[in-house]
Amino acid sequence: MRKRVYYELIAFSAGVFFFVVYTIPFLRSLIVSFMTWEQASRIPPEWLPNPFILENYLRLFRIELFPRWVLNTLLYGGLVSISNVLLGLMAGYSFALLKYPGRDLLFNALLALIMLPMFVTMVPLYVILTQLNLLDNIIALPILGLVNVNTVFMARQYFLSLPREFFEAAKLDGASHLRTFVEIALPLAKPLIITITVYQFLGAWNSFFLPVIVLKSPENFVYAQGLNYAFSRVWYVEYTPIIAGTLVGSIPTLLFFIVFRKFLIGGIVIRTYRR
Repeated sequence: MRKRVYYELIAFSAGVFFFVVYTIPFLRSLIVSFMTWEQASRIPPEWLPNPFILENYLRLFRIELFPRWVLNTLLYGGLVSISNVLLGLMAGYSFALLKYPGRDLLFNALLALIMLPMFVTMVPLYVILTQLNLLDNIIALPILGLVNVNTVFMARQYFLSLPREFFEAAKLDGASHLRTFVEIALPLAKPLIITITVYQFLGAWNSFFLPVIVLKSPENFVYAQGLNYAFSRVWYVEYTPIIAGTLVGSIPTLLFFIVFRKFLIGGIVIRTYRR
C-alpha cells in the first residue's frame, strides 16, 4: 500500500513538472504579446506588461496579405488532409488485407523512408518541381504531401487490429475490394480518419521549412512563412508581433484539440484481437 502511494506521488510530481515546463513558455508568450519589445527583452524578465498594448495584434491584422496567407494555408491543409485520408487509408488497407507479391518488401521500404532526414530529399524535390514549373505555386505543397508514410503505417496497423470476420464475410458475399473498402473499412475507421485529418491539417498549418523552399512570392506564402516575411528586417527581427501572430495561429490547433480530443486519443490506440 505504501509503495503504491509512493508511485502515485512520483507520477503526480512528474505530471506537475511537465505541466509547468510546457505551460510557462506559452504563458510567457501570451504576456510578451502585450508588451513592447524593449520591455519584453529586459533582463531579468518582467511578467506584467507596462504599458499594456494591443499594437502587436493590430499590426498583424493591418497586413494587406494576411487574409491571403490564411486562405493559402487552409487550402494547403485541406488538400493534404483529404489526400492523406483517401490515399493513406487505401494504401494501409492494401498492406493489411490484400496479398500480392512483394507486399511486405514494399511496406518495409516505405518504413525505411521514415529514417531519412527531410534534407536528403529537398534537392531532388526542388529539381522535380522546377522541371514541372511548379515552383512558387501553392498547389506544389499539397502535391508534395499527397500521402505521408506515417499515415500509411497508422492505417495498416489500424486495419490489422480489426476483426478479420468483417472482411471475410464481405468476400463470401462477393463484394469487391473497392466495395469492401468503402462500405466496411471506411465506416470502421472513423476515429482514424479524424485523427489523420487533424494531424495532417495541423502539420500543414504549422509548416515553414518546405514553403520557404517552394514559395517565393508574398501572395503565395502560407501563414508561418508570411509572419516571418512581414516582421523580419535586414538587421533584426520584430519578435513581439511574430509572437502575437503565432498565438493567433494557435487558435485553430486548440479548437481542433478541444473538439476532437476523444477521437485523437482513440485513433492512435490500436485495439488488439486474438487471431
